[in-house]
Amino acid sequence: MRILRLVSVLVASILCAALIGCSSSAPGTQIKAPISIVFTSNPANSMAESSTQSISATTNNDSAGGGVKWAVTCGSADCGSFSSATTPSGSATKYTAPATIPSGGSIKVTATAADDTTKSVSATITVTQATTLGDGTYVFSLAGQDQSSFFLYYVAGAFTVSGGAITSGEQDLIDYFLGTLSDPITSGTITVTPDGNVQIILTTADTQIGVNGVETLNASMVSGSRALINEFDASATSSGALDLQTSTHLGLGGYAFIVQGSDASSAPAGMGGVINVDGSGTISGTGSVFDLNDQGTILASQPVDPSTATAPDAFGRFTISLDLTTSGVGGIGLIGYVVDGKQIHLIENNNDALDCPGNFCGTVGGDAFAQTGAFSAASLANSSYVFGLNGVDVNGPFQIAGVLSTTDGVNVTGTLNYNDLFNGGTQAPIPFTATATVDSTGRVTLTNLTDAGNNFSFNAELYLDGNGHTTMLTLDSTDEVAGLARQQTGGGSFTAGSFSGTYAFDLTGYDFTSEFEIDAVGAIQSHGSSVLTGSVDVNVQNTDAQTAGLTLNGTYTASADGVFGDGLTGLDVTTPANTDTFAYYLIDNTRVLAIETDTNQLGLGIFELQH
Repeated sequence: MRILRLVSVLVASILCAALIGCSSSAPGTQIKAPISIVFTSNPANSMAESSTQSISATTNNDSAGGGVKWAVTCGSADCGSFSSATTPSGSATKYTAPATIPSGGSIKVTATAADDTTKSVSATITVTQATTLGDGTYVFSLAGQDQSSFFLYYVAGAFTVSGGAITSGEQDLIDYFLGTLSDPITSGTITVTPDGNVQIILTTADTQIGVNGVETLNASMVSGSRALINEFDASATSSGALDLQTSTHLGLGGYAFIVQGSDASSAPAGMGGVINVDGSGTISGTGSVFDLNDQGTILASQPVDPSTATAPDAFGRFTISLDLTTSGVGGIGLIGYVVDGKQIHLIENNNDALDCPGNFCGTVGGDAFAQTGAFSAASLANSSYVFGLNGVDVNGPFQIAGVLSTTDGVNVTGTLNYNDLFNGGTQAPIPFTATATVDSTGRVTLTNLTDAGNNFSFNAELYLDGNGHTTMLTLDSTDEVAGLARQQTGGGSFTAGSFSGTYAFDLTGYDFTSEFEIDAVGAIQSHGSSVLTGSVDVNVQNTDAQTAGLTLNGTYTASADGVFGDGLTGLDVTTPANTDTFAYYLIDNTRVLAIETDTNQLGLGIFELQH
């Protein structure tokens, strides 16, 4: 019997060794799977000095819930820091890069499972020099709303940087109550903020501007010569751009333009068209045309009477006096700042005798682009344009973004999203059709722009420059929106990797509760794997505090047509925990237009790849 029992034990041992699932554990127990850890989102490959990014990692099979421990190493004493050295699984920590480039030029970030320190994951990040403003003259523009009266205002100007300081400049501001203010910029400073943005402080002697004459701008650098900016002080909030000035020359020829804001009664108004500067300081009217949408009152294809333009000064500033007597508008004055000989920032000049009193006398700002070539249907054929428009409809603030395409310059197809906080919830991109008519000035009339269900119908004008830029204005009785369209390249072949890298980001929107303006600017990392992380500096109208370094996280779903979609968390000013839904329209591999498509708040933004 003992021999039989020994044989049975021996057989059982042999079978146990042969079978993978055999265990010596007590009956009913299971082998515990080992802990593992992965980055939830891969850290960006590079970061500027003192900049930040959100990083997260997830532990698997961690029943004790110890989470993640964070560490960073490099060849110097300062390797950067984390907002939290320990985080729950899947939760983000904000990593701040060192203030100076470490020895070896990179840092190594490591995430370790707290409950099994043998399990970790690491990433190497190159630290680059923080981009700021080098010596030169920079042209800037802003569009927004002031804090005291909640009316629109626009700014255009230029300043000179020498030795890291702002030494001189000039600017023009138009506000509904203040009119047009023209002032010198006497001095200013440039510093890098803790979140990697650049803060620009402009000093004037005019106490009606900014906070007692001082304006604070925060900038996310696209490159050493371009930045996206917002006003970041308690006087107002606005968004815009800043560019290194490479020419102050105002050449002869046509300029496609758009200006938008309000009329003399503060009613919404937009004007677009083509101004043909056909003589030294003169605009004969030949080859010039304009359209006006004044709170739904439409004047289409109107003539420009003989008008004048001054020569630009040392900062590229000039004035235009447009005589619009024949149309019944009377006239409008404009101030322009030349950026590069091709683009001009514009604001209205209420001090012009053709503007006030009695004529247009409004509050508008915008842009103009120098045209090249003659125009016909062939100028539009075989092209696609991504457009972003901002304005109002019968419900209040209104935004539209989308892409339009045509092969013959006549029949147009496209996709768009629109939002006025009354469209009933999250909106998927909507296909549309339209008909285009192109005239010799580059003015393109879009009629019957509608979807299959006729849920919307827009009539709009495009004004081509022949160089990939288009200004755009709707001519509808129930809405007035205007903005820019940019020629798309790469349509039909976009992937998740097409939206990859670190981008300067700028957004203008309105909150749900009071419809106060929101302006955000910052750096966003798109990891090429449908994940977005970053931070922004946010200014909200009617608040005394500006929020710097607000953390953003998001995702996107790629599509070959360049219409991506998903959500961003952290940008909602009413409910910060909300994930706001966005549609992303890719212009190319370096620029992406974004529009919020839910009713949490409004948002229209642009991503520009840093380089």
